[in-house]
Amino acid sequence: MENIDYKHQDYNIRSNDPYAMAKYEIILNWLPTKSGLRILNAGCGSGEMNILLARNSDWVVDAIDIDLEAVNQSQKLKEEFGAKNLTIALSSIEDHEPDLPYDVIISNDVLEHIEHPEITVAKMASMITSDGVLYVTVPAMQWLFGYHDEMLGHYRRYNKSMMTQLLSPFFERERCRYFGAGLIPIALMYSKWLRKAYPVGKQGKTSLLGRALAAILGLEKQIAFPLGTSLIVSAYPKNKGNL
Repeated sequence: MENIDYKHQDYNIRSNDPYAMAKYEIILNWLPTKSGLRILNAGCGSGEMNILLARNSDWVVDAIDIDLEAVNQSQKLKEEFGAKNLTIALSSIEDHEPDLPYDVIISNDVLEHIEHPEITVAKMASMITSDGVLYVTVPAMQWLFGYHDEMLGHYRRYNKSMMTQLLSPFFERERCRYFGAGLIPIALMYSKWLRKAYPVGKQGKTSLLGRALAAILGLEKQIAFPLGTSLIVSAYPKNKGNL
């Protein structure tokens, strides 16, 4: 069972989390460049990705989450940034019923929270256009499963083969890479061995630690290592091509 206070504290530090922002940047760089895209951010959390997507005023962005606190924080960010092309709703992925299918569906750090994620993947497949693209991030490497996973109610961490198997009934994997190889020692120390929260946001950007982290993340945005703390995947509907 997830710890609600821990999850909400995780929301509060997200905008100061360079690791999360680096993952979002990778997805943004993978996105199609077409105008007029309809995008679903499925499991939007505290809403930072919503704003990054809505900066493109040619796109229509829907965001959903099952947590009222996440929806409230996302709504606050929407108002702060004046994102008129962004709609936020309280809903699970399974219960969401769009008027039209989406060109892009993004689901950041959601599937690990779901006991039977194949149902969720099937639902996302039913909501995407035949030439659409799905983007997913999940925690990687089951041997890193620790305190952070337990507090957030994770069922599992993934590897490439697990993700391919999960998506394969509905999606053809396009890109798949690990991210955060340089942070594996931190994950092991804090979550696995010390059983405490990650020191996110405690390192100043101009501090030695902050500069080192920025350098590691900058390198990993360019180079995909053979393992990492996260898995980032893009896939398109099976046998239907992609954008």
